[in-house]
Amino acid sequence: MSKLKLRLFILFISISTAVSAQTSIVFVPEVYGTTLNGLFRVSIFNASGVKSVRMNITIREARAGKIATIQTEAFTIVPGNNIIPSGVARTANVAMAQNATANFIRRNQYFPQGDYEYSFNIYLASSSQEIIIDQTFNNEITPPAPLDLIEPYDQDEICEKRPLLTWQPSMPKMDGLLYQVMLVEIKDKQNAVEALNYNLPIVNQKGVVANLLVYPPNSKELVAGKKYAWQVSAYRDQTIINRSDIWSFEVNCQDSVNNVIPTDYGYRDIEDLVKGNYYIAEGNMKFALVNSYGEQDLKYSILCINNPSKKIRSLPKLKLKRGQNKIYIDLSHNFSFDNNYSYIMKIQLPDGGQKSLRFLYKHPTE
Repeated sequence: MSKLKLRLFILFISISTAVSAQTSIVFVPEVYGTTLNGLFRVSIFNASGVKSVRMNITIREARAGKIATIQTEAFTIVPGNNIIPSGVARTANVAMAQNATANFIRRNQYFPQGDYEYSFNIYLASSSQEIIIDQTFNNEITPPAPLDLIEPYDQDEICEKRPLLTWQPSMPKMDGLLYQVMLVEIKDKQNAVEALNYNLPIVNQKGVVANLLVYPPNSKELVAGKKYAWQVSAYRDQTIINRSDIWSFEVNCQDSVNNVIPTDYGYRDIEDLVKGNYYIAEGNMKFALVNSYGEQDLKYSILCINNPSKKIRSLPKLKLKRGQNKIYIDLSHNFSFDNNYSYIMKIQLPDGGQKSLRFLYKHPTE
């Protein structure tokens, strides 16, 4: 190769590299790589001048091979960040492959479980040979773990008219994930699903970061004797990632006063506390239960709702005698408990049943 040709070759490579470095693709496959329409949520960062370009997207799956190829009409990108115009997405040519995975996507409009590769090619509209950027993203699509509600329990009866709503975090964890909480009244002759779909929400809270919602102060309090349905959705950038089942509960505690133990102030029946769905533990827990069997250890554990990964350690060992038991658990010296955090105590009853008691912990006042 002559020196002149070598210089021209080096110059060409330098220009190509510079052009590619000036353009990049921003895409979040974990969020948008689950549907064909989601692939158009890509954005193109352009550091140079105005260009007329086209875009090709090729989707492959590790086992099935090529799934689809998408080709757009020409569109313009300007310096800065560019989203794909909606008209370009609507008129794009989508060529689906002939395999089981592609057929599944045709029927259901979303990608099944698999290991996917998304190749984006941006090239000048005037020449399909002059590629500005060629960028590939990978994503493994796995079924999300169920988004389980915690409290109020399904078909439970509670006393609190402004209950704390809690649920398990959506898994797998994802940066930027937020929750939306919906709560509606169930009218006569409605089931919970119909109520959530058709009734005006009492609570419709978006942008919830943690896996719990303190009842919004601007929402009407619940009414005794009425039933309610609620559901939690996990989303990112307006795209739903996961959704819980729809649970229902009733505000009803007419008989709760009968369960209060009058002989010793502060000890209330475990059944009353569970129905009440609300307890403030100022340094200690006090409740009562009946053991109709022989003397035995009380089996219980405590989970932090605000921080489920935190282990609650050094809980005292307690003995149950036969008959009425008044349980006192001192938590004030246990550093596992944080002020104004919510917790759930799970208790194994002597008859084999289980009870769960939610409480708000407060440091004892001096």
